[in-house]
Amino acid sequence: MFKTGPLKKRVRTNLIISIPLLITILIFGSQLFSYYIVKMNFLKLVDDQDVLAFHAVLDMLRQQIWMASLVAIFFGLILAYAITLPIKKLTFGANTIAHGDLTKTVCIDSEDEIGTLGRSFNSMVSYLNEHIIESMTGGVITINMKGIIVTFNKSAELILGYDSEEIVGRSIFEIFSKDSQNHEFHSIVQDTLLQKKTSSSREINIFSKTGRKVPIGITTSLLRYKKNTFLGIVVTFKDLAQIKHLEEQLRRADRLAAVGGLAAGIAHEIRNPLGSIKGLVQLLQEDMQDSAKKKAYADVIVKEVDRLNKVVEELLSFARPDESELDSNFSPHNVNDIIEQTLRLAEHDTKNTGINIVRNFSPDLPAINADAKKLQQAFLNLIFNASAAMQADGTLTLSTVYKPENSSIEVKVSDTGCGIKPEVLSKIFDPFYTTKKGGTGLGLTITHQIITAHNGKMDVKSVPGKGTTIIINFSKNLEEK
Repeated sequence: MFKTGPLKKRVRTNLIISIPLLITILIFGSQLFSYYIVKMNFLKLVDDQDVLAFHAVLDMLRQQIWMASLVAIFFGLILAYAITLPIKKLTFGANTIAHGDLTKTVCIDSEDEIGTLGRSFNSMVSYLNEHIIESMTGGVITINMKGIIVTFNKSAELILGYDSEEIVGRSIFEIFSKDSQNHEFHSIVQDTLLQKKTSSSREINIFSKTGRKVPIGITTSLLRYKKNTFLGIVVTFKDLAQIKHLEEQLRRADRLAAVGGLAAGIAHEIRNPLGSIKGLVQLLQEDMQDSAKKKAYADVIVKEVDRLNKVVEELLSFARPDESELDSNFSPHNVNDIIEQTLRLAEHDTKNTGINIVRNFSPDLPAINADAKKLQQAFLNLIFNASAAMQADGTLTLSTVYKPENSSIEVKVSDTGCGIKPEVLSKIFDPFYTTKKGGTGLGLTITHQIITAHNGKMDVKSVPGKGTTIIINFSKNLEEK
């Protein structure tokens, strides 16, 4: 036997038909029922001579029933229209939003439940727009056809330095004028707004409210309604500073690899002759005991050979860092202890310069896995560089702090020296680049290598005439606290 379950049929009716029909049926049915009650009961009560008059009354009642039915249909249609029109508006608005147009709102002026539903719908659309725009990781600015800023999300605030309260409602061309540093941004927005010429992922520099130069990737698109009505434009942009920084690090790594190979070859070619020269000069010195002048010349040669040998050692250290040896020497250390030991090594030189040393060490640092000798070498380079940049009354500040929000240790080496010019700042980690007389240009390069080998990151902030701060972050090799 075959069993069939109950069939469920859904009957869909149109309110514009069902409401008038239902009202008409109710009125027509009730009046028709009353008509037959009157007819059956009163026919028994009237005399034969009154039958004709009674039938005339019944005819009048029938006419009234039909008239009432027509009136019911008319008012039913009005009621149905009053109910269905707002519903159709809401349905159309929902379908429009479903197809991607989040600018659609509905206009329902009634103060009843339907009006409340319409206002709730508009509030939902407004919240949806704000939520989507605010949750985007890049900056978003919407501008109407008159050039007035309508929305300005949080990411745009962070990148450009403006608060939405101070910028929404103002002209985009007032904020980013043609004659300002942001003329390129102005030109892109103007071309899109006036000529309908969009841009896609174009890289430009923009200057924030504070004057900070920010590289951004900008895209503009047209905001339309029903394909034909132009409402304005949407400007989206992303801060490329971090990407540019990573690209520069990759380029630097490529340069270091290329220069490293060359440096290794040069160092080996120079090292052996230097050893021979020094040995021969020392033999000659033994025969120059009676000639002070010749001995002085020989002393200069030995001193210069030692200096060249030191350069060769730095070249070899830069070109071929012994990573296997570095890894084998890793063990838990406290950064404060390493810096303190480094300061003791540099104490003689810093005392002679009259520089004040300030220690701001956080006492609750977790240990890091490190090669203590290599880190001492890195910190020593930074201390010597800072000392060389200052006068006798300068201040060298070394500080450490643990940052639990990203589980990292931050080390800062700050001086009150002459600072570094912006055009020089981007080159200080390049090999053989130096501004010091007699410098090799390898100190900071080797320091950067050592910090990188410890999974650290280095950053430099400098203000010409005020001083420089080297910021080092260790995060990936922390011991558990």
